[in-house]
Amino acid sequence: MKCATGEFYHDRETFADRLYCSEDTFAVADGMGIGVGGKVAAQKAIELVDKYRPFTSLEDLETFFKRANRKIMEEIDRLGDRHMAGTTLSVLSFLDGRFMVGHVGDSRIYLLRDGKFKLLTEDQISYKGGKKYVQALGIEWNPQVVLREGETLKGDLFLVISDGVVEVFSDKELAELIDEDIERSANRILERYRSANPKEDLSFAIVRID
Repeated sequence: MKCATGEFYHDRETFADRLYCSEDTFAVADGMGIGVGGKVAAQKAIELVDKYRPFTSLEDLETFFKRANRKIMEEIDRLGDRHMAGTTLSVLSFLDGRFMVGHVGDSRIYLLRDGKFKLLTEDQISYKGGKKYVQALGIEWNPQVVLREGETLKGDLFLVISDGVVEVFSDKELAELIDEDIERSANRILERYRSANPKEDLSFAIVRID
């Protein structure tokens, strides 16, 4: 299993994406909120992924998300009322020839297999009064967790990416940038993303199953 990563940000001080890569688990957290709260929430989410992985089943992964939600809420509470914040979290984990996905928010996980590019997550977005609301950890007690699993095949390419991707690429355009040379693929994504002058930051990992 190999991994290549990329990051794009306008301002390092306000950058609230956090990326995680290990031998069996990959994740992206995209913090949101007032002040430093978003960065704190995203960082806490990634620290918890590192602490509790590897995940042994979808039930284990769902339990982790519930635990992480409580701990992120506690972390934000310590900052005080001026820091209403939370974070999306998308986790891809591997065990014994299978992959597991756990997801809250609007970052995305894709699978490219045999030329077919499949979205494995759901954008948990709603609109009320003309405002956009994204489901996140650290904000409500029982966020809905998207869970999915399947077998892995040699040559599978997974993409874990924050929500800035939807501003610049269609799924078709994104799939055309990815191939088995994952380092080159990561560079392509970054170059195309930068050239589009995006308003959103971006973090991603491409994982290849060897």
